[in-house]
Amino acid sequence: MEGDTRLIDRTEEKQKSKRRRYLSLQAKFLLVLLLGLALGMGLGSLTMVVGDALIDHVYLSEEAMAERCRSILDKFETFVQERDLKAAQARDITVWAKQQNRIYLMVYEVTLLEDGVEMRAIVDSGWWDEENYYPAEGEAEDEGYYTDTITTYDEDAEQALAEATAENYGYGTGQRMVEFADGTYLVQVTEYSEEPLYEFVTILSYAVILAVFLLVVLFYHQRTISYIIKLSQEVEVIAHGKLDGAITVKNRDETGILAEHVDTMRTSIIQEMRAEQEAWNANSDLITRMSHDIRTPLTVLLGFLELLDEGDYSEDENYRSYLGICKKNAYQLKELADKLFQYFMVFGHSSHEMKPEATDAVVLLGQLIGEHEMLLTEHGWEMDCQYIQGQHFIRVDAVFLKRLFDNLFSNIEKYADPSRPVVIRQRAEEDCIRITLENRVRPDPNPVESTNIGLKTCERIVQEMGGAFSAGRRGEVFSVELTLPLLDRELEPTEE
Repeated sequence: MEGDTRLIDRTEEKQKSKRRRYLSLQAKFLLVLLLGLALGMGLGSLTMVVGDALIDHVYLSEEAMAERCRSILDKFETFVQERDLKAAQARDITVWAKQQNRIYLMVYEVTLLEDGVEMRAIVDSGWWDEENYYPAEGEAEDEGYYTDTITTYDEDAEQALAEATAENYGYGTGQRMVEFADGTYLVQVTEYSEEPLYEFVTILSYAVILAVFLLVVLFYHQRTISYIIKLSQEVEVIAHGKLDGAITVKNRDETGILAEHVDTMRTSIIQEMRAEQEAWNANSDLITRMSHDIRTPLTVLLGFLELLDEGDYSEDENYRSYLGICKKNAYQLKELADKLFQYFMVFGHSSHEMKPEATDAVVLLGQLIGEHEMLLTEHGWEMDCQYIQGQHFIRVDAVFLKRLFDNLFSNIEKYADPSRPVVIRQRAEEDCIRITLENRVRPDPNPVESTNIGLKTCERIVQEMGGAFSAGRRGEVFSVELTLPLLDRELEPTEE
């Protein structure tokens, strides 16, 4: 009973799972790609924003940039003093500037005028390589002379000179008066070493995009593979005969559908094994009962036949009595033989030697049902029958169909209430003939216990003829319904 409950629960669970919405692996993979790309781009953008913010507020702070400019000017001043350079040696100055970490260096000659200060650029390291620069005046013969903008302060000359030559560190720029071998000049340096940092942040953001994208895809791939491996292990357990092992159904895709189908197959195998066990038990019980039931009437029959054969009787009355006993036991043997037929019809091989033929349904059904109607009426039963009219053809085996109605009317005699009418209806539909039998179950139970093998035999016969069979009880009313398919008009037999 507990096993049946589990099967019912699993059946209900499967019916619920059929109502779920499934998403194919292809669609899920596409969604994972889009999700990975969206997360990657989001985190990559966040990385770029945070990195740029750190560069702007930390590396490019006024204090940090002033300190770097001060350090560069200290190094340049040391370089000038060690080499005893002149301001006119523009090439050497430019080469040194290019060797530093992204700086732009200019050397100015500052002259005090009557009406202000003149600042003339004599060296400009430029934003390009050391082969291209603005030369000093001493190199004008080879490279050409260059003079930068002249700045004149229309104010007190002394104050203008002080302001122009004062050591100053602005945003990214620093200036200082440096003593060269040929005089003192104003050196101005601009530092732009943050560019590699911005490039690094850009590369890092792209790397984050790629890494997050790959991690999302690999996570989905690993999860899918893990579920497939788990499903494979569960199937392997079932393959070794442990049918009680559960199949995990969790994904709403092709793998989930596969798991459901495997679990359905497992449940079907369990049901088939139970049916086989029931058949085996029924077979054992039948053999046990039959061996006893057959032995008794057969022994009695043989004994009285021997008495008749030896003439061991005195009067005709004894003779008729012996014949009656033999006849009764012979019918018992026939009934047992019918039960054997029913049993092997249900639990035997799936195919039986039927010989279906196209038959007039009106004639055949009228004959088979009419015979039983007459017998029941003679025994006091009230019959309410309705037959089909017209011309309808069915392809059936008349012998097996007769066995079917014999079983049905035999059950009526055993279990129906004789005080209530037996209702029989025949109805011709578009593609089949529908036959229903209804009777009231007798209030006093029949001492003969029903094994339902007769009904199973009827169901098997109808199914092998291409029809359908159902039987059930609603309250005190027991009903049977069967359908037999009609032949197509063009296949119906014609008169020659």
